[in-house]
Amino acid sequence: MQRTLYLTVAFSLVAASFGNFVQAETTAELVRAAKGKAQAIGSEDVAGAKSRLLVDVQSLEAFLATNSDEQATAWRELVHLDAMQAELEKEAPSLQVLNRSLVSYLEDEDGLETKSFTDVRRSLREYMNKVFFSSAEGFAEQYDRRIDELASLLEAYEAEPSTEQAIEIGRAVGWFERAGQIGTVTTSIRERHSHPNLHVVASKQLLASTVRDTVDATEPLNECILGTSIRGTSHLTGNVDLELVPSDENAAFDITLAGDAVSDNVGYNRGVSIYSTGYTNVNASKRVYFDVEGVTSDAATATASTSTNVSSIAAKCRLIRKMAWKQVYKKKSQAERIASSRAASRVAGRVDGQAHETLAETDESFQDKFRAPLVRRNSFPELFDLKTTNTQLFARLLRAGRSQLAAPGPAPELEGDYDLGARVHESIAGNFSESMLGGVMLTDERIVEMYQEGGVEVPEDLAITIDSDPWAITFSRSQPIRVEFANGGVKVSVLCQSLHQGEEYAAVPLNLKDEKTDKLYRSEIRISRAYDLTTPNDGGLQLVAKGDLSIEFIDNEGEPVEKYGARHAGAVGFLSKKFNAMLKPKLPEEAGDGIALNDRWARIGKLKARVANAADGWLSIGWEQILPPTPVVNAVADESDTEESGVGDVALEDADSEPITKLVQTASIAP
Repeated sequence: MQRTLYLTVAFSLVAASFGNFVQAETTAELVRAAKGKAQAIGSEDVAGAKSRLLVDVQSLEAFLATNSDEQATAWRELVHLDAMQAELEKEAPSLQVLNRSLVSYLEDEDGLETKSFTDVRRSLREYMNKVFFSSAEGFAEQYDRRIDELASLLEAYEAEPSTEQAIEIGRAVGWFERAGQIGTVTTSIRERHSHPNLHVVASKQLLASTVRDTVDATEPLNECILGTSIRGTSHLTGNVDLELVPSDENAAFDITLAGDAVSDNVGYNRGVSIYSTGYTNVNASKRVYFDVEGVTSDAATATASTSTNVSSIAAKCRLIRKMAWKQVYKKKSQAERIASSRAASRVAGRVDGQAHETLAETDESFQDKFRAPLVRRNSFPELFDLKTTNTQLFARLLRAGRSQLAAPGPAPELEGDYDLGARVHESIAGNFSESMLGGVMLTDERIVEMYQEGGVEVPEDLAITIDSDPWAITFSRSQPIRVEFANGGVKVSVLCQSLHQGEEYAAVPLNLKDEKTDKLYRSEIRISRAYDLTTPNDGGLQLVAKGDLSIEFIDNEGEPVEKYGARHAGAVGFLSKKFNAMLKPKLPEEAGDGIALNDRWARIGKLKARVANAADGWLSIGWEQILPPTPVVNAVADESDTEESGVGDVALEDADSEPITKLVQTASIAP
């Protein structure tokens, strides 16, 4: 009877769930249900947004007051703060003046990533939207028209997703969010149609190889335990490694040190010399965390266990020597406990001291090269999720701004086990580039700088010479860099709104006439090339062009223009020469057998691609790590004076400093 009751309840729950699934509304239906329900934006909404903006401006003023007058003045001028405040005092502020200030908050200038600036940027945008939509004529009619357009777009997208439809839906959703309308519906659209567009997984072996090392060091000893002054040398051998820590909140791992130290000592106490050998086992660990905010860590912990073997005692007479032996046996255990405690404390302190600089540099690099530039350009991912298990690190990233969508669905499975796996959706390039590069002018000088910064030789057709004329392109504001992953291939497109040539980077007049309206319009320029994704060597990857570089002028309908004049033909020839040097027929030109990193990352070895696939908007690659041969390190004594160290204590040195540098000088590579 009881079993029958359980089965009945279970069946009812399953049936109810299935019924709910069948009856669940599509996003198009959710949108249509909101038709005729526009929420008017009144003076109270505008006043509330203005009040929040003024509070944030006050906070910014307080922040500026904590800086030097020179720095504060520079920032005020950069963001047009005084002009913005003057405009806010008016009964009918100019959106054009306020927009000049809003745009300036997105400049890639140090400091604009701080919360005081980003809060004003956010509240200023909100206030401007309230002002704009509160005064918009025929808002209710426009709302209903956009409802119908969005519903139609969603119906087509749910039937067969495409990149162009996703862009249009993102724009439509952004309009409703700017207007403060149908919030629950737009949230539902994002939940169903905007998924993480980058997934990365790394193995414990790969991560550990970035820190794994051997320690083999000799240093002087100078300590006093129970009244006995001890001198000698300590020789430490051990291993530094990394252990992943299961965590759903962040990436967590322990940097560990396990080693043994042997010390030859002479103790001096009231004319008695005690000759001994100390044996210390050391284990230290420092937990490190990495999340969306950066790198943090806990204080290092360490344990040590010391034992000593007294080989002989020298004294003036036999009686004193006998008494000394008696004291040694009596206090040996206590001395070993003291030595163990001091060794553990000093090792933990030195691990903290040594790790502090490295972790600080790592966090600084993350903040300066990743987080801060993206925050300044309002491009930081909406989702940046990290977690670890015992064996792997997982990272998920979703980048889609207010007027964008990310991946239409979950990422495809990456079958097999790899040391490094990546699945990236084509939406990530367009979404990042729109906020980072949209409307930005890229000059010939900056292109050369980028090659030089990457340590790559500047192609001849891009080099700046005495005879070459300055040139530049201005990226389109919408999706300036696009990639397409389909049918085993990759297509790269660069969209420009203008070409510039001459000393002052004057825009080249490339307007076209609309045959329907007989009016001139500025056409976009699309530069693209399609490639096959190939694996020509063992573990290598190479893009091989399917055809020539394409230079197209795009009309108002988004279609390539078939006929244009001599000036446009000249622009095609010029851009073909420049971009053939960047989007070469083969990328890279020489196919390698994997990825080999340099300098401090050489210890990773080589990453060989074992699977590479481009299909349905996703690029999926799995790499196997091939470790380099294991070096055999011979010990080299370092006789320089160091800090005092306990019996069996060890000194940890930086990998780039003495004595570790000396140790590797005699290293030989095992066959």
